[in-house]
Amino acid sequence: MNRRSLMLALPFAACATPPQPQPADIAFIAPRTAFRIPPPTLLGQTVAVAQTVQADYAGLGMVFEAQIAITPEGLDLAVLDTLGRRALSIAWHGHDPEAQAAPWLPDGVTAANMLADIALLYWPEALLTPALLAAGARLEATSNHRSILAEGREVIRIEYRQAGWGGQALLRNLAFGYSLTVNSVLLTP
Repeated sequence: MNRRSLMLALPFAACATPPQPQPADIAFIAPRTAFRIPPPTLLGQTVAVAQTVQADYAGLGMVFEAQIAITPEGLDLAVLDTLGRRALSIAWHGHDPEAQAAPWLPDGVTAANMLADIALLYWPEALLTPALLAAGARLEATSNHRSILAEGREVIRIEYRQAGWGGQALLRNLAFGYSLTVNSVLLTP
C-alpha cells in the first residue's frame, strides 16, 4: 500500500482490521471480537452533527469531515476527504446499513468499522452493553471515559472533553493501533 492509499485509509482504520464479515452491521473492534452494531433506530432520538476527525495510524495522520443525521427512522452519514470529495456515504434505514464508497478508496475501508466507532463513541451504555457482551467484550464507563475490554485487556479507550454529541472525543483503538480525535458541532434541524 503506498503512502497516498494509506492516508486515505487512515480514518477508517482499514489497514488494521481483518476482512469484514457479513452482515454489514458487524465490525471487528479487536482481533476475534466481532461487534454487532446496535441499529440507530434504537436510539429513539434526532441528532444532526458536523464533525472534523483527525485520524492517526502508524505515525501518519489525516483529517476528514463527516456529517451525521440520525432520526428515529435511521442514520445517514457522509464522509468527505480534504479535497472535498465524497469518500463514503452510509444509509441505515432498515436491517443492514448500505454504503457507497468512492472507487479510489482502498478495498479494506468498511462502513461497518466507521459505524462501530460512532456507536462506541455515542450510543448509550444501555445499547452497547448487551452488544459488547455478545461479542465477548465489556464496557466500563464514567461520565468522561469509556473502556472496552476483551480477552482480559483494554482494547479501546475513549475520553471525552465534553460528553455527548457536541464537543471533543478521543478514541484510541489499542488493539489495532489507531486513534481518532473527533470534534463535533451539533446542527440545528
